[in-house]
Amino acid sequence: MQVAAKIASELTPKSNDVNANIVAFNEAYEAVCDIILTSQGMSVTAPTTTPAPQQAHNPAPAPAPADEQLFTQSFPEAKQVSGFTVRVKGKQHGPIPEWLNEQCAMKGVTEVWDNRDGLQSNPKRPWFKSTSSNDAFWAPKGK
Repeated sequence: MQVAAKIASELTPKSNDVNANIVAFNEAYEAVCDIILTSQGMSVTAPTTTPAPQQAHNPAPAPAPADEQLFTQSFPEAKQVSGFTVRVKGKQHGPIPEWLNEQCAMKGVTEVWDNRDGLQSNPKRPWFKSTSSNDAFWAPKGK
C-alpha cells in the first residue's frame, strides 16, 4: 500500500486548494490500489467508495476515461504509444519479442514467466508462460 500511495502522489495534480488535492489523491490512491490488488488476484476488502463493476475474465481492464485524464494531467509530456507490452515476472532473458506482445494482447495476458534460459535442456518447453493462466507461448514457426 506504501507503493500505491507513492504512485498516487505522483499522479495527483497539485493545486493551491488543499481539499481538492486530498480528493484527487484519494481517487488516485483507490484506483492504483485496485489495479495492484486485482493484478495479484486479490480484492479490496473494505472499499471507502463504491467500487466500479469488474468484467469477468479480464485481467487488464482498460483505464476509465477519468483515469486517462488524470494521467495526462499529471504527465503532460507523456506520449501515448499504440501497442501493448507484456511484463516479465522474475528474470528476463533478453528483449521481449514483438510476436509475444501480439499473442499476449490477443489472449489478455499481461504478465509472463520467461523460460528461454531452459530451452536448450527442454526445447519443447514454452518460451513464455502466463503467470495468471495456463496460456503458454512459443515462437511462431520460422522465427
